[in-house]
Amino acid sequence: MLKIKKREIIYLLLYAVPNTLLTFAIVYIINNVMAGNDAFLSSYMWIVFTAVLVYTYLLNIIFQKKLNKFSFNLLYENEKKVFKQILSVPLLRLEQFGSQRFYTVVEDLRTFSLLPYTVTHTINSILMLVLCLIYMFTLSLVSALIVLTLIVLVALCYFFVMNTMSKKVNQLREYNDGYYKSVDDVIRGFKELKISFLRRENLMNKFIIPNRDAAMNLDFNINYVFLSINLISQYGLYFVVSVILFVLPAFELLSREDVIAYVVIILFISGPINNIINLQQLYTRFFVANSRISKFMKDFEVTEEEINTEKSELKDFESIDFSNVEFSYPSKDEDASFKLGPVNLMVQKGETLFIVGGNGSGKSTFINLLTGLYKPAEGEIIINAEKHNSENPADIQDLISAVFTDNHLFSKNYDNYILEQNEDYVGLLKMMEMGEVVLDDKEESVRRKFSKGQSKRMSLIFNLLEKKPVLILDEWAADQDPHFRKYFYEYLLPKFKEEGKTIIAVTHDDAYFHLADRIIKFDYGNIVKEIKTTTKEELTENIWA
Repeated sequence: MLKIKKREIIYLLLYAVPNTLLTFAIVYIINNVMAGNDAFLSSYMWIVFTAVLVYTYLLNIIFQKKLNKFSFNLLYENEKKVFKQILSVPLLRLEQFGSQRFYTVVEDLRTFSLLPYTVTHTINSILMLVLCLIYMFTLSLVSALIVLTLIVLVALCYFFVMNTMSKKVNQLREYNDGYYKSVDDVIRGFKELKISFLRRENLMNKFIIPNRDAAMNLDFNINYVFLSINLISQYGLYFVVSVILFVLPAFELLSREDVIAYVVIILFISGPINNIINLQQLYTRFFVANSRISKFMKDFEVTEEEINTEKSELKDFESIDFSNVEFSYPSKDEDASFKLGPVNLMVQKGETLFIVGGNGSGKSTFINLLTGLYKPAEGEIIINAEKHNSENPADIQDLISAVFTDNHLFSKNYDNYILEQNEDYVGLLKMMEMGEVVLDDKEESVRRKFSKGQSKRMSLIFNLLEKKPVLILDEWAADQDPHFRKYFYEYLLPKFKEEGKTIIAVTHDDAYFHLADRIIKFDYGNIVKEIKTTTKEELTENIWA
């Protein structure tokens, strides 16, 4: 998923090559001065040496600014890409894979904040290593071959062990996935945990503690291996230096004059070698993170047909017709999969419909189809006697505002209306009896915690400010007190109807069924009854019969 463009690779090389040459020039000058080369002992050599240092420093300063900009662009642009992917993905896919995947992919993305730094240092280190080895070959071919062989052997030991770490790093990420699921359970089920000592103990002793203990041991082992490998590179170079100091001169493969040059070069390239070796730990994490990000993007891949980019021009409607609409949840066992439909239902403008039925009867699935959150497997949704493109739900969604049973109040205002100095908003606060709770029209006053019933009222207010013709309320009154529930059914719904709203409400409040124009009853995924309202007594007898 995360790729560096060719232009950016060229830019890295244009920096790395001159920077490496200048750095090598520093080593070359030091070596010749220590060897007593007359050409490097002139009075102006310190000026040359200082100039090389200054140029190298300035080159690094200028490039680091560009590098940081590139790094942050890479990171934040991909974060935006992930957010866009999530917002485009169908609800069914998010329900299938789970929301915790979103948290872990953001963490994986953060791993790549060090990618440009790592790539740059790798290029610099490799180029410096190559130049220093060439310099060693000019001094002694046989000695250089021996030293190169020893360096390669130390590197091979390191890389062999490093390759075994990828699976363990990936396993550690899986432990963290499980941990995030438990964190989500604690946040969402805090009250249920607080009232049950046994549940809290089981959560800690059977899940959190075993997960964290296993993750800690694995994390410790991974980092211990990384530390051990780093020591291999460090002491391996000491071994190479000992060969240069004692073995090569003893076999007359290297003169004593060239021993100093070799040792200086080895000590100097120990930095680049350690960089190359130590950076492998980051590369291992990059590969694991990139693999997980790629899997995330594949799992949440959105086709062009699924992306809702078309702007609907529908502002009103006369009818919404479900014609032989069917839907089923994906399941390996087709017999166990819940199926809705075929549903045949026409909603006329200005109607008040109550959707009723038992748990698992298909009410919520129907609402998700109506709002365009699910795509029909079969059949058509027809608006104003025109076929609605179920691949792109823009038309129907631009007609509908909805308060779902698990409503959420956003921390920011993502809509086009403004609350401050909005007379409609102030009037709705009073109508919803929220004037004593929300004391002013500032955004900060409503972006806070409310009780569940108050939260539902604020969601309804925000939906009404959207001024869309269809209002969907999924068990909205279930969290209201008896007084406001009666007020909602007997005053608010008739008022919304008078204002031209089409109301589709999922409800179990049979005491108010007579206030609907029609009642649609679902059972086992099918509409089993469609009743026009009459008296309370007749409705009660008919609807549950």
